[in-house]
Parts: sequence; C-alpha cells; structure tokens
Amino acid sequence: MKRVLVALIVLLSGWSGSLWAACTASSSSTDFGSVSSFTLASTAQVVETGTGFTCSGSALSLLSTNTVTGAISSSANASGTSPQAYNSSTGSYIPYTICGDSACSTTYSIGSSKTWSSTSLLGLLGLFNASDGSLPLYLKSTAGVNVPAGTYTDTITLNWSYSICFVGVLGICAYTTGTATSTIQIQFEVTNDCAIDSAPDLDFGSASLPASFSSVSSALAIRCTLNAAYSVNLASSNATSGDWRQMSNGSSLLQYQLYQADGTAWTPSNDLSETGTGVAQSINYSAKVNPDQTNQPAGSYSDTVTVTVTY
Repeated sequence: MKRVLVALIVLLSGWSGSLWAACTASSSSTDFGSVSSFTLASTAQVVETGTGFTCSGSALSLLSTNTVTGAISSSANASGTSPQAYNSSTGSYIPYTICGDSACSTTYSIGSSKTWSSTSLLGLLGLFNASDGSLPLYLKSTAGVNVPAGTYTDTITLNWSYSICFVGVLGICAYTTGTATSTIQIQFEVTNDCAIDSAPDLDFGSASLPASFSSVSSALAIRCTLNAAYSVNLASSNATSGDWRQMSNGSSLLQYQLYQADGTAWTPSNDLSETGTGVAQSINYSAKVNPDQTNQPAGSYSDTVTVTVTY
C-alpha cells in the first residue's frame, strides 16, 4: 500500500505542475488604419484591440467563478472622462469610445471598469480571443469630427485585478489573485480628401451682338479637408484664342472668359489656390463674353469646362 500511495502522490504532483497557470499584462497597440477625413466625419470607425492581459493554464472545467477586472485608469489626451487621440502638429483631437463589444452596446468611460467572468477556467480562457491572445476591447471613433490630416495617437492605461481558480494537487481549486497594469497605444492616420459638391451650368442667355451679352456670375461648391491646400483648374473643350476661351456652334466660335472673385482671368493655365475648411466652400466666379470680337452668326454656342481639384 505504501508504494502505491507514494506513486499516486508523485503522479498527481507532477500533473498539477503542468496545469498551474499565470496571468501577465503587457503593452498592446491598435491602429484604425488610414482613413480619409470625410469618412472619419461621416462614419464611426470601429476596431478591436487587445488589452495586453493574458492568462494561461488548465483546460479543465471547474465549478468555480473566475473573474478578471480591467479598470480604465487614464487616457493620455482625455477630455474629462472621455478618451481622445491627439495630433500635436495641428492641435486637433479625435474623440472615441471604449466598448465591450463590436456593436458598442456597452461603453466604458475613464474611471470605469469592465469585468470578464466565467464559472470555469476553460470558459474564461475562451475569452482571450483578441488578435494578440489577450482579452479584447473595442474602440469606436466619434462621427462628425472635422480634423486636419495627420497622425493622431493616444495611450490608455488599464489596471488589472484577477481571481482565478487553477487546478492544484488532487484537482483541488487553488485560487490565484493578483494585480497588473497594461497600456494600449492607439493610432489614427487621417488623410486629405476633396470633393466637388456642385458645379452648375452657366448660361449667358440670348443677345444679337457679342457686346450685348451681360456678365453672369456663379459658384462652385468644393469641399476639402481642414487646412488642406488645393487648387482648382478649369479646362475648356474648345481651344483658346489668346487669353480667351471659346464657345462653338460647330462652325463658328464666340470668345468668352471666366474670372476669379478678385477679377483675375481664370484661364486653363491659371489655377485658383485655396485652403480647405472641411466643409463646402463657395468658389465664386463670373463670366463675360468678349465685347470687342467680331460679330458671329446666330446660333447656339457652347463650351464644356472640366473642373479638376488637385490636393
């Protein structure tokens, strides 16, 4: 009997050593990727992030409650209890929300805590399903922000406490408790974008002589990322004559010109330079038929002007 008992104790002791486990916390990072300022403004971006907290151990199911609690201690660029990513070059912020799931049905502010729990170690270990093998959280950007292009970063600090039942000698539950700290590095890469919201047609109306046409005014609506430098080129489908653009009726040509708001001729080679505001800008201009050109035959004259925005 003594030999059998000793052999059994040695066997179980060796088994318990392989089933014992540990929990650790380390730095983690997540990247929202490259996103245009317009997409960021119109649509909330959601990413999964690892928290850096991991545990390893037995895959045996034990009828005990295992808990891990992560307290959101700080955000490096917080506004009150709300985390934000910051760009030091522009002085701008992107607010975001910390969520417990991808649908962001449960949110957590700075100073709050999230608890993961399970009645089995197997069940608890199944929650460590972030890409880095740690417990996951989700981050959701706040839609409606108007920010310049650039790299925005933040650091979240999490303070951990845990109480986990690992398998001990003879399969008896052996609770391990402890604390740890981890950080999550967060990054957005915001890119410039531009859009032509409207470019209405221009109509001089009717007149019998070139000198009888009145000047007309119109505006383009152009939207570019806040602080983005951009230029607007207006190219005509018909060849120019000196500094004059030309409308055609198929056989004859009628000279005209477009003018920027300051009176500068807006020729195909003279682009307009502007700086974006993140919202639609009204680019005013006027148009004038050359009153000094020779009279042209009656008819309908037209030109197609292509608007190109470069940023």
